[in-house]
Amino acid sequence: MSVYPNFTEQFFVNRHDADFMGYLKPGTLLRYAQQLATDQNTRLGFTNDFYVEHHLAYLLAKQALEFVRVPRIDETLTLTTVPEKSKRAVNKRLTLVQDAQGREVACVDSRWVLVDTDTRRILRRSSPLVEPYWNDTVERALEQAVPKAEQLHALPPRRADYLLCDLNGHLNNCCYADLACASVPLEAVREKPIRTLRIVYHREVALGQQLSLAAGQAGDGWYTCGTREGGELAFEAFCTV
Repeated sequence: MSVYPNFTEQFFVNRHDADFMGYLKPGTLLRYAQQLATDQNTRLGFTNDFYVEHHLAYLLAKQALEFVRVPRIDETLTLTTVPEKSKRAVNKRLTLVQDAQGREVACVDSRWVLVDTDTRRILRRSSPLVEPYWNDTVERALEQAVPKAEQLHALPPRRADYLLCDLNGHLNNCCYADLACASVPLEAVREKPIRTLRIVYHREVALGQQLSLAAGQAGDGWYTCGTREGGELAFEAFCTV
């Protein structure tokens, strides 16, 4: 079997991928990165059936995105995904984004944990079924810390509905990015596109559940958090322009 420690695909920035100013939305780039990782896994044989058979699942713990330059509509982007072997129960996956001239325009750094679906416990050591296909070390990393706001104001609540949920029956990882970016004041994004985003995923929000949202300014950016029914923190995010 051929091994693909680094995997590359091209994505075209359609108009529905962009914001009202024509800039690529952070949530869209995370969707590109998610699809690229899925395509790599599928090519290696790590399909949904594989994970079901072996009672395994990868869960996203946190991720960060930084734009060097925010791409615009009608650009063709080349994305390369670089997964790292498990270290202290965490798998890092870096996604590098280049424009048509080969210049880097963005980077996504996501951190995953492998879970035993029978016990729902995080595996402290990765499965030997998947470990041989990842890189020993990926040196580069993005800042993952989410600064908190001292004062929060409530936002309209959202339900994990048809538009936000995926095949797993809960709010999709990328939709949290959309919620976080939507909480940035409109006057800020009218002047500049969002350039950085960090998200920490605490608990899943199941289809049909209500999500209470709050936001506030934190330093040079904006903090957003969501609480699911029962008062448990679901996610935290931080954006800057």
